[in-house]
Amino acid sequence: MKKFPILILMVMITALNFGQVNSNYDGPKPEIKKGSKSFVFRYTPFQSNLEPAYVSTVSDFDEENLDLFGIGFRYFFTDEIGVTGGLNFGTSSSSEEFTNGDKLDISSTSFGISADANYHFHALYSVSPYVGVNINFGSLSSTTEETEDGTTTKTEYYGNGFGVGVNFGFDWYFTAGLSLGGKYTLGLRRLGKPEVKTGNTTIEGQSSSFFGIGYASIILNVHI
Repeated sequence: MKKFPILILMVMITALNFGQVNSNYDGPKPEIKKGSKSFVFRYTPFQSNLEPAYVSTVSDFDEENLDLFGIGFRYFFTDEIGVTGGLNFGTSSSSEEFTNGDKLDISSTSFGISADANYHFHALYSVSPYVGVNINFGSLSSTTEETEDGTTTKTEYYGNGFGVGVNFGFDWYFTAGLSLGGKYTLGLRRLGKPEVKTGNTTIEGQSSSFFGIGYASIILNVHI
């Protein structure tokens, strides 16, 4: 029982010290100074889902296009200019053997890279609006080897995409160490011709291009 008053006293001392340290605290401020950095995630509101950052979009033969996601990281090189880099890399493989001796091997590789350079205006309380530019590139390739009755057929798939645009967005520093943001990108997206190659035969799909508001997102920044 003697330990209980001691515990209360320790809590009171800790609370007083915390109050003294934060006596001038007037809410979170935008961390847009030179050297500030953060990890970047894509956020789905009302579901509390954190997902990898959007990197690029590539053409796909089976579908119209495929979005690539990966690691996002932001660094401020000056007090106003922050650069966000995005990187996607993935590789997978699978092998299946059947009782009759047939076999199916599938492997795929994706790569994407993006860069956003944004200029942050004077902060409005805890909100930091910005404009900037975006450039990104991505590629996707896969190989399927199917063996039937001792004969192996190899099929190769390839797709790619390139984008460039202008960003309009903001970051809201709602608490220390975290900020939520929104971003529109107005620009050009070009998807190359997807290819399917089997033996000496190559089939090409249609290339496509789009200009307009091609990408809008909700972003969560974790500051470090």
